[in-house]
Amino acid sequence: MRHLETSDGVALAYEVFGRGRPVLVCHGGPSTTHDYLVADLADLCDRAQLVFHDYRGSGQSASAATASYTFERLADDVDELRAHLGFERVTLLAHSMGGFVALTYALRHPSNCRALVLMSCSPAGTARRTAIPTMRALGPVRFFRMLGRVLRYLVAWSWRRDSDPKTLARFAIMAVLQEGRREWRGEVAAREILAQNDNAPTLERLGFQTDLYDRLDRVVCPVLVIHGTSDAPFTAGAELLAKGLRNVRRVSLRGVGHHPLVEEHDRTISEIDRALEGA
Repeated sequence: MRHLETSDGVALAYEVFGRGRPVLVCHGGPSTTHDYLVADLADLCDRAQLVFHDYRGSGQSASAATASYTFERLADDVDELRAHLGFERVTLLAHSMGGFVALTYALRHPSNCRALVLMSCSPAGTARRTAIPTMRALGPVRFFRMLGRVLRYLVAWSWRRDSDPKTLARFAIMAVLQEGRREWRGEVAAREILAQNDNAPTLERLGFQTDLYDRLDRVVCPVLVIHGTSDAPFTAGAELLAKGLRNVRRVSLRGVGHHPLVEEHDRTISEIDRALEGA
């Protein structure tokens, strides 16, 4: 891993693979690192220069002041990484929570953003904006399964001190919302290893408070939105993105959950290729 010291003195860990047009990857989270995306995106390395990094407070990057754990600061870190590597303009490829970073980047640094590829992303995490469309995408059977896990969490975990088991119990609720094809669930679970990220509590809270929908019309670059139809929160998010963005192409993968690169790998890579060629 290489390291960049940001303008406020935080060491960001990053690595670069491949050749071609620069693509900066924004991983999901908040309790993950960039590692789970490296192998899944390897097929692009002969035609794209992929730059992976851990956010400040994540993985091999250094911790920072809690006040700096914002999507604005994470987006500015991405731009400092772009400048450090000597790229004039870049495409951002984001997964899950990384969509907040990528969209914020496109809003704050529009002249440096060639295009966005948003996989399983949403412009909003607030209940006011997303609750009803998420429940609609979930359907009644999965809704009652999710409700059972919510009740179990409230009874068994909500009153306890924060711990890894408590976090996993909370994430189990999200798993129902995001699950896709049964045959891929083991592969998906292998990519969701809990990381001890210093930023996780802050970013998790911010994720449920963030709503960029009313600013989407200010995003000027082309955007590819990819999502699985069984990923209820991000099916709702894809609808918002398709409605709010000016230059957007939406790809819906039937029966796929939260990890299109796992469950529909070849199609997802093909769609990313198409987006990179057109950017």
